[in-house]
Amino acid sequence: MGGKIRISNIQAAMLAITSLTIIGHLILLTLVLDQSRQDGWIAGIVGSILSLIGIFALSKLSQRFPGLTLIEILFQHYSWIGKIIGIVYLIYFYIMAVLGVRLFGEAYKLIMSETPLWAFVTVILLLTAFIVYLGLETLARLNQIMLPVLVIIALTVVLLTFGNDKDYGNLLPILGNGVVPVAKGSLSVMGWFGEFVVLGMVLPYVKQPEKLMKTGFYVAAITLLFFMGPITGPVALFGPAEAANMAFPTFSEVRYIKAGEVLNRFDSVAILFWTVGLMIRISLFFYGASLGTAQILRLSAYQPLVIPMGWLIGVGAILFSKNFSELSEFLLKTYVPLNILMGAVLPLLIIIWAIIRRKRKLVVNAS
Repeated sequence: MGGKIRISNIQAAMLAITSLTIIGHLILLTLVLDQSRQDGWIAGIVGSILSLIGIFALSKLSQRFPGLTLIEILFQHYSWIGKIIGIVYLIYFYIMAVLGVRLFGEAYKLIMSETPLWAFVTVILLLTAFIVYLGLETLARLNQIMLPVLVIIALTVVLLTFGNDKDYGNLLPILGNGVVPVAKGSLSVMGWFGEFVVLGMVLPYVKQPEKLMKTGFYVAAITLLFFMGPITGPVALFGPAEAANMAFPTFSEVRYIKAGEVLNRFDSVAILFWTVGLMIRISLFFYGASLGTAQILRLSAYQPLVIPMGWLIGVGAILFSKNFSELSEFLLKTYVPLNILMGAVLPLLIIIWAIIRRKRKLVVNAS
């Protein structure tokens, strides 16, 4: 299944960057600003360094078992415990896809509040199901085209936000609230990077697996760079307290942009950014859940599962929460610990387990 699929390391890195960046705008900003206030940028740096634990473990695991996805590794090399963990990862991929679809709906209801949620859910699922059905190479190439466009748009918006209304003195004093808020924000950033684990379903198909470690480090560095502007901009414009109370700080920031007398509705740019970014992110987790399920069931192809999986994701997105307040509660209380567990703790334990087993085998063979 997917034996001839090949994507470049750059394409794999770009998939991770797009997925992480968009969820950083929609979820992480609110969390970090609430926890670390004006020191959010410090939390971003520290959390990114901590995230290298999970990235290192996943890269090593993929190199130790070349050509196998995370699910295949767990099911083929880790007995019944591995199978349980593999099923847990499938559930995790499903939850993350559901979360992405629900966030898409919530973002669009900001501008079309009279439209029912199921309409937005249907639109994004039809689009992502088509992308997932076409395969990983199509997803990677589409993202390779779209990411540079998004970066150019984002940089343009960042340049337009520089003005008299911003006061970067709001970022002071550094560590004014102590170390604890920064530590909490750092763990949130680490949890955010935990989503990198979905690349465990992609890394077996990269052309240069020996460079996976370097690819992962580049992803962390570039994603952190993209995060600096969004984490400092709302604080400079609105102040740390007000920015922390906003559901979507980036959206609120770009609504203040005016370029002459004609261009004065840049909130549509934010919606475009979120639409494309969420499309790629949902497709990535959708693909991981479909492929992993097909591998567990030992199917020759995952495509027959795309429509049933899409239906399950759609139902899950609608039933995920009653309203945005319940969704926010999940993001504040569950999202970070779940991602730290799935993206850092478990990959690290799995690779340690593999190393111990190998050493034991060498000792037995030597004796």
